[in-house]
Amino acid sequence: MTAKEKFLFFDIECSNGYNICSFGYVITDENFHILKKKDIIINPENKFRLSSVGHRAKIELAYPEEYFYKQDNFAFYYEEIKKLLNNDKYIIFGHSTQSDMYFLNYACERYKLPYITFHSFDTQKLYQTINGQAHVLSLEKILEELEIDLGNLILHRSCDDAHATMLVAKELSFKCGEPILSLIQSHPTCEVKAENTHKHPENA
Repeated sequence: MTAKEKFLFFDIECSNGYNICSFGYVITDENFHILKKKDIIINPENKFRLSSVGHRAKIELAYPEEYFYKQDNFAFYYEEIKKLLNNDKYIIFGHSTQSDMYFLNYACERYKLPYITFHSFDTQKLYQTINGQAHVLSLEKILEELEIDLGNLILHRSCDDAHATMLVAKELSFKCGEPILSLIQSHPTCEVKAENTHKHPENA
């Protein structure tokens, strides 16, 4: 590896399409061995609206709404999240990271906090380009196509979605027969920078 030592996979869930209610992450070594896994549960200070969008079914979050409301808000966890995403030792990955970066920027604006500027590699874009697909796929669909066994992981639990994203990266590395760092270097379009994501992806 380079001077950076570890991989950080992260995921965000929202209560209504833009207000963050959880930030989950998994930290691994270069061989995808998990070193740390955590789900930061956040009070969205807003109502939950998890209705279906288009052809997608209603999202079922991993915790009851009441549990989210008992937690601290985004401002309380801001420094912890910023420290993770700005740690030079981590190479950052996510699934549909442009959306997650938008959610972070929206939260920073809402609580009058500085943007968290970082860049990450999007496994959704990586899968799309490797397979020459015209459209991006959900994490669940990619897991299905790659025949990845989730075991006891729960989708839409942020730390488990981060874990599942790691499994996608690991499987892509295995199927392509090259290290994940080599894959992302040969597919530069999978890199996403936070400073380019101040608009919602649907409106950008």
